[in-house]
Parts: sequence; structure tokens; C-alpha cells
Amino acid sequence: MTKEKSILIRWGTVVSDQSASRQDVLIRGDTIVAVGDLSDIKADRMIDASGLLVLPGGVDTHVHFNDEFMGTVSVHDFYTGTLAAAYGGTTSVIDFSNQWPGGTLKEALDKKHNEADGQALVDWGVHPVITQPTPDTLNEIPLVVEHGAPTIKCYMTYREEGIMTEARDLKKILARLRDSGGMLMIHAEDNDMAEDNIPCLIAEGKTQAIYHARSKPPECEERAIGQGIAMARETGGRLFIVHLASDKGMRMIAEARAQGVDVLAETCTHYLVFTEEYLEREDGIKWICSPPLRSKAIQDELWKGLQDGRIRQVSSDDAAYSWEAKLMGKDRFDRCPNGIPGIETRLPVLYSQGVATGRISLSRFVGLISTQPARLFGLYPKKGCLAPGSDADVVLFDPEAEWRLNATSLHMATDWSAFDDTKIKGKVVKVFSRGELIVDGETCLAEKGRGRYLHRRLA
Repeated sequence: MTKEKSILIRWGTVVSDQSASRQDVLIRGDTIVAVGDLSDIKADRMIDASGLLVLPGGVDTHVHFNDEFMGTVSVHDFYTGTLAAAYGGTTSVIDFSNQWPGGTLKEALDKKHNEADGQALVDWGVHPVITQPTPDTLNEIPLVVEHGAPTIKCYMTYREEGIMTEARDLKKILARLRDSGGMLMIHAEDNDMAEDNIPCLIAEGKTQAIYHARSKPPECEERAIGQGIAMARETGGRLFIVHLASDKGMRMIAEARAQGVDVLAETCTHYLVFTEEYLEREDGIKWICSPPLRSKAIQDELWKGLQDGRIRQVSSDDAAYSWEAKLMGKDRFDRCPNGIPGIETRLPVLYSQGVATGRISLSRFVGLISTQPARLFGLYPKKGCLAPGSDADVVLFDPEAEWRLNATSLHMATDWSAFDDTKIKGKVVKVFSRGELIVDGETCLAEKGRGRYLHRRLA
């Protein structure tokens, strides 16, 4: 039997969601076997991490690969998307897979297996998306949970796109997931309010990007969050609010949790960096996403939610549409594909805007980008931490490096970036996935298809 090769990472600052201290990390094969003072240990390879942070690989539970939406398809597939993820220090991703007309949830799950096979560079999972809540679909929920996809998403809007789920059906889905050990994720925007506002603004000639935000004000999100909380309260189901952009919504969630309702939320990198003022720029379509960007005051409150734990994680909501596709909305905001590419920028931007500015602690940062997502979505402790027995997903990060995000420095497949020319402090240096060095500086060493399916089970 061939002896598994060992790697010793020495003299770095090992960071968890609880602490940061000078320690060593020993990897054997694809697993971490020891953490601590390992000065007396010999290994096949020693890596000097002096001056570097040693982080658990990022876990991004909100990406859209091969996403068909608003007349276009996202340019990130399981190769280009996971390539960008790897360069950004993310070693686990969970993608969404919509149930298509006449299709089953199992077929939606199988579709992603087919897309990822031979392509994915990092480990990957799937959130099935229910778009047709028929009795047969509801009966499939225990099956996909058993197949390692216990988190199902529904949209409370996008009726015209054919993916909206009505409230009466959401309650049924919550109840089935409750009984099956699963969790419902909802895109919380009130469809009636949006459908009323959008045509009125268009008729008035208010078609620029800023009116995307005006068509779906914070009340649009808050009304939907309130409906979701009421359904979770009634059913006893587990609810997760994706891409939270509302301070009032955050308070509603915290109050509901204090009353025993099982509801949690995430926010996304772009809500922490950009405000609705960007939509007023000539190239404002770059920042059209849903929910829309909000005011600086709301953004400040979201940062407070990260600090005190009311918001549990930060995802990218990577929706990488081409510039040609975004230009479909240059004359009418409602025709612009909603979304911002951000899978590569999530970790460095949050560090630079959060840790380097003193807004959040280093340990809180690790919790938000790795440990909490792994815990909440059924991956911990194999993912999300640096502990004996965990997968050796390790990021070496230089906290002092200064650089600029732009088309030259990024590896995402899009031909534009909302973060273009953003000054960043902190940079990914090396990335290990299950003990394999997959990114070394500017070189990607990973082979296509090495990523494995993440069979998840919620705690």
C-alpha cells in the first residue's frame, strides 16, 4: 500500500471562528490530522506560512452556474465557476437547479451531476428549486433529502419567468421539509408589489437602472419576509432567507428567532460594498440585482448584523451574465438580467472591507465565509474548520498584500466586473482542496473533474 503523502504548514496564524493563534497544520492525504505546535513533526513537504493567515477553505452556498434566466444563461459553468471560486479561496460551492416544466426534483439534481462531471475543480452540492409544487413534487422531497440535497429553494416572485411559488404551496413545502429533515430557502420579494410598480414606472418613462430599486423598495422585501416568518411559525418548518438587503427585515428575523421561530438569513458581498447610488451611474445596469441595492444607512445596519450575529453568513449570489446580456436592460431596467458576478471576490472583498477596516473580527470573518455556511448547510465538520478529521481545505492568505480588482487580476469568466478597480487589502496566496494544492499564486494546478459531490445532511 502506498503511504499517503504528508504536508506540514508551519509558522502561520491559524484562524477559526473562535480564535486566531500561531499554530502548525499537518495534512496527510486529503485530511487534516493535527493542529498545534508540531515543531517535532517531519513531513514529506513543509510550507512556510510565516506572516500568513491559515484559513479554512471558503464555503459559498449561493451560486448560479449555467443559470437560465431572463432570456440569457450565466457564463459560469462548473469549470469556469469553480476556477473563479478556487482563485478566490472558496473550496466548496452549492449551486441551484431549477425544476423545469414537466420535470422532477430528482431530474433537477441529476442535471447538476451531469454538468459537474468532468468539470468541477472544487467540491460542489445542489439546492433543488421547486417551480411546480404538484403533489408528485411534494412527494419527492424526502427523496432528494436522502440524496444529500436537504435544502430546497423557492421564489416568492418572478411569476412571469415561471418560477414563482404561491404562499399556500410554500406552507406545504415547509411542512414536508420539516418532516424530512430539510430546510426551505426563499427569495423574499413581494411579487404583487413589484408587478404593480414596474409597469407604472415604465409608462412614466422611468426606465433607468435606478428605477429598478424604486420598483422594489425595502417594503417589497420586508412584506415577503413577514409572510415567510408567518409560514415558518405556523408550520414549525426551518426557513432561510437568502440575500437579505433590508435592515427592518433583519430585525423581523431576529425578533422571530427570539420567539422560537426557526428562521435565519444571509447577506451578500455586494450589499455590503455598493449602495443604490451606483444605479444612478451611466453604467448602472452593472449593479442591477434582486433585491436591489439599498441606502448607505441600511448598509451600515447590515454590517451591524454581521457583527452581532443576526446575519449568519455572507454568500456571493454569483450570477455571472455577460455584458452583452446585461445590455438588454440599457434602455429598460426590467429587461436587465438581475445579478452580479462575485464568486471570486467574496473572500478578499469581505476581508478588505470588514477585517482590514475593523468592522468585523478575523474570527467573525472566518465564521461568515466558511464555518457558519458549513454548519447551516450540512457540511460541518468535514468542511468549514481546520481540525483533525476535517477535509484539508486550507487557504493561505496574505493580510498585508494590496492590489486592485480588475479584468486583469480576476479569473471570472465575465467580461466585466461590478468591483472593477476596487482597492483590496489581503490576497489569497495558496489554496488546498482535500490536501491537494490547487492554486499556487497565479497558477491553477487543479484538474478538471476533481471536485466531488457534497452529500449533505442537516444537523
